[in-house]
Amino acid sequence: MKLAILIFPIIILFLGSCNQTQKNNDISGFGGKTEKCLQCHAGVTGFVESHNPEKIGCSSCHLGNPRSIVKDAAHKNMILIPGNLRNAKTTCGSLNCHPGIAERIDSSVMSTMSGIISVNKFAFDEIKEPVGKFHIEKINDSAAGSHLKNLCASCHLGNEKKNLGPVTELRRGGGCNACHLNYSSNAISELKKYESIKTTGPDSALLKFHPSLSIKVTNMHCFGCHSRSGRISTNYEGWHETDLTEKDVRGKKGYRKLEDGRIFRFVQPDVHFEKGLACIDCHTSYEIMGDGQSYEHKEQQLQVVCSDCHFSGQPETLTTVDFDYESKKIAQLSGAFQTSRRFLKIKKTGRPLVNAFIDASGEAKLVTKLTNDTLKLLSPAFECTAAPHENIACQTCHTAWAPQCIGCHTTFEPGTAGYDLLNNKPVQGSWVEFHGEYLAEFPSLGVRETPGGKEIVTVIPGMILSIDKSKFTGKQNDLIFKRLFAPVFSHTIIKKAAGCKTCHNNPLAIGYGRGNLKFNSGNWSFQPKYSNSDFDGLPEDAWIGFLKEPGKNIATRKNIRPFTVTEQKKILDVGACLTCHGNDKKIMRAMLEDFERVKLSKTAACKAYLK
Repeated sequence: MKLAILIFPIIILFLGSCNQTQKNNDISGFGGKTEKCLQCHAGVTGFVESHNPEKIGCSSCHLGNPRSIVKDAAHKNMILIPGNLRNAKTTCGSLNCHPGIAERIDSSVMSTMSGIISVNKFAFDEIKEPVGKFHIEKINDSAAGSHLKNLCASCHLGNEKKNLGPVTELRRGGGCNACHLNYSSNAISELKKYESIKTTGPDSALLKFHPSLSIKVTNMHCFGCHSRSGRISTNYEGWHETDLTEKDVRGKKGYRKLEDGRIFRFVQPDVHFEKGLACIDCHTSYEIMGDGQSYEHKEQQLQVVCSDCHFSGQPETLTTVDFDYESKKIAQLSGAFQTSRRFLKIKKTGRPLVNAFIDASGEAKLVTKLTNDTLKLLSPAFECTAAPHENIACQTCHTAWAPQCIGCHTTFEPGTAGYDLLNNKPVQGSWVEFHGEYLAEFPSLGVRETPGGKEIVTVIPGMILSIDKSKFTGKQNDLIFKRLFAPVFSHTIIKKAAGCKTCHNNPLAIGYGRGNLKFNSGNWSFQPKYSNSDFDGLPEDAWIGFLKEPGKNIATRKNIRPFTVTEQKKILDVGACLTCHGNDKKIMRAMLEDFERVKLSKTAACKAYLK
């Protein structure tokens, strides 16, 4: 009996420990503390060098009790999926690893969704202007708040990753994992093996391939969230959403079904995508993870502009001596850290573009971060920098198309089963959207007012829709109509700029909507394609009336507006000349240099035509 009492605890200890006792696999983690994790998890591969457990240990990411070989004790308080923002400050963002970044991400618009919230509240008449700083985790259960929870709230970085697995088209959130998690084919095979055995007894100690965490951020990492709303991930690759079904396109070329079931039609990809550039080749770590400041809208957090790479004259440059710590580290890990190079300087921040430089011959080059291809950076053409165009954003002329939708409706249906995407739970009652016509065409243009002046930018219908709140608020006929255009960088850039007529003779570009814009006997006329809305009398797809002053509160930004009548007339003045001259290089170049002089020197035929 006494012998049994002595043996029983030994059996329990053996069963609670790992089987690998043949070799001492202790490792030294941060601070010189001994870790025994590899006593059970020896031989695991798949890590990048900077995350090799033999250098940083296992507990720096997974916590737990690394000094025990008893399974339950070793795994106590362990974090299976590090990187979620709720624990990032004690894992990825600890003082030993990446201090300060978790705090930056907290204030990033990819975590707060501030602009989406303010525009949504503005659309629902809960605030008077689309301004203010908000955080998705603090929204209430108002009509606007419940609308966001039903349809939009899954795309913030704070959305917790709860299941193992690689980043896919359907992935949302995950904190640090959202960008930095990469599964190799071996790691995926091991995951399938683990999923098949985890309920039958054996545990993860049998697995030998670990997913990696690295700065290899592919376009797929961005896809889950950015294939919605402005759809810049799908735009970039040339795909435009349709309302077709899988049955409609079965056997047809030029269509693509996403993992969520949506059908996309191929239109035209961005020239940067065709050249092999990934999202991270333009967007820096300070744009993606934030710079520690909080912003109202995403464009305020962005730092890199087209002219940082496509410049005229001599650019400002930096050497590696001038790099901040984070830029230096990224350059080293990506292989771009060369002390002899002159790297291009981002005008807005003064930080370096770590993959763009001036070579020994004086040419501007860019090295793609994922494939290490070297590309030549081109300078803007004369037309881009001529005085009449100096305040026009690059995408205004170089956008091929932008996704647009008109005539939409959203309503609350109390009897419809819904889902709270913020709290990840089913709810009763849901907001339901009925979309209008999907279009892939040249965008409209508008004016962004800035402290330094004004800039002509591309805009699309952020929402031309009616919102029925009656069944949510209990108020009869609680209906809202909004005609709000939104600034957009559609990520469908083309090398050859749009022709002059694309802006000056195009009613859609000017803001009138689609239709027939004609110049005859010295006068312009416009016949819209779509009928006028019952709500505000404008054509269904218009932003402004033909040669009418714009109204108020018709944009998703306070500093964005349509063209005034004076500005419309200036655009149409050039358009009048284009009805005969087209894109004639000699005349149009002269007009760019001095339009008023060319107008005064017009021929008798011009005078008779223009009157």
